[in-house]
Amino acid sequence: MHLLLIFISLLLAYGLRILSQFISKKYQQKWGLSLFLFAFPTLILLMTCIAIICMGYQGEMWGIKASKLSYYLSISFLIYALFTLIKNTLDHLKTWSILQQCSVQKINNFKFKLLETDFPYAAQIGFWNSQLVLSQGLIKLLSQEHLLAVIAHESAHKKCRDPFLFFWLFYLKKLGFCLPNNEQLWDNLILLRELRADQIAAKKVDYLLIAESLIQVTSSIMTLPSEFNHNLECTFYDNRLQVRIDNLMAEKEDLVNNNYLEIIWLLFIFIPWLFFPFHNPC
Repeated sequence: MHLLLIFISLLLAYGLRILSQFISKKYQQKWGLSLFLFAFPTLILLMTCIAIICMGYQGEMWGIKASKLSYYLSISFLIYALFTLIKNTLDHLKTWSILQQCSVQKINNFKFKLLETDFPYAAQIGFWNSQLVLSQGLIKLLSQEHLLAVIAHESAHKKCRDPFLFFWLFYLKKLGFCLPNNEQLWDNLILLRELRADQIAAKKVDYLLIAESLIQVTSSIMTLPSEFNHNLECTFYDNRLQVRIDNLMAEKEDLVNNNYLEIIWLLFIFIPWLFFPFHNPC
């Protein structure tokens, strides 16, 4: 019976991801739907394995004996999940330790860590309470008005706790590496994250300043190699320049307001636990 649970979870996970390939236009501008299609398949697999381990390989469910195979498969997946979490955490701590060596500077009462590099870089780095990081190259490249526009964008990431959220989403990306449409959904979430930060920043500074800053920074980095890993940070620039500028210029769907109905699907990841009372240990 436990093997059947694993099979159903795999069928559901793969089915949703395959479906996402046919409805890409529907989720590209919808945060809640994109998050569901990306995170739910991996989470349902993870929760199924946890439930099977808790039930054990002894006993039966609805007259069908539990098997050691399903138990050991679940153990193997959780071991992989644990090692992946440890690796991601160590990578995060390594980035954080480098950040602590940087000096603290201030622009218009905004404190930030200064990276001594000519690469134009701006990001929120950290976990729950992230820190703003700017490079010397960015400060030299932009005027103060444009620099404040970049800071407004990065402050939006901090307000939305994006570094914390995307630490866990990146973890799910690693766990679900074998699922279809994994990279495309991840890239779309990154884009929606930046569009949301642009929208929040545009309420505080002129949206033209944000667009001009994007163009200047992107043009500058085209000839420079990136020195940083962007998976665990929320950086100002990415490779979807035209989409972000179009979003700033036009009235798009609001990505700022939190609609908790969009994440009510989180309750369904606990479905495997509903089978726990039906397990009869011997």
